Amino acid sequence: MWAPGILCGVGIKLNVQNEGFDTSKPHVFVSNHLSYLDIPVLFRAIPANLYFIAKKEIKWLPFVGQYMMATGMLFVNRDNRHKAIISLKKAARLVGKGKSVLMFPEGTRSKHGRINPFKKGPFHLAKDAGVTVVPIAITGTDKVLDIHSGKITPGEVQVNIGKQVDPNEFPAIQSLIQECQGRVEQLKDAK
Repeated sequence: MWAPGILCGVGIKLNVQNEGFDTSKPHVFVSNHLSYLDIPVLFRAIPANLYFIAKKEIKWLPFVGQYMMATGMLFVNRDNRHKAIISLKKAARLVGKGKSVLMFPEGTRSKHGRINPFKKGPFHLAKDAGVTVVPIAITGTDKVLDIHSGKITPGEVQVNIGKQVDPNEFPAIQSLIQECQGRVEQLKDAK
């Protein structure tokens, strides 16, 4: 309910292209990451009840952190591998109960607009939970909320949601990562 209010408040005109995925099943959604606005944009754009897995530092962001804690989102301590693995196992149980999870596999926001190399966590999660990966590309949120100055400039944001990828078709995790990152890059360049 809060996402449309935030988008309206900062002046985002949202355009969504969806290549289609099975909305009756849970998925692991993976998206590039440009801005703190990506979270409300994706809540609005993806036709699924989403749970986020975010770095633990997000807990302390005003409004967003409190909302995420109140709604049962999961936080990962990226500085502690053991705790990160425990968080991903909790996420796999969520997905196993029919919940879709969204992750930013770059690990942090891009400071230059290009997509950084993807980390393994989301893809292990999809394999462990036995669900498909849905690649997503966002453009424009970094223009609306400047990463350096914090200045807000109303504008257009594009979200392109790709077709689901079956992890079982990729025996090696690295080939799954490369496939999904390639799809996100293609979606980012599509208009």
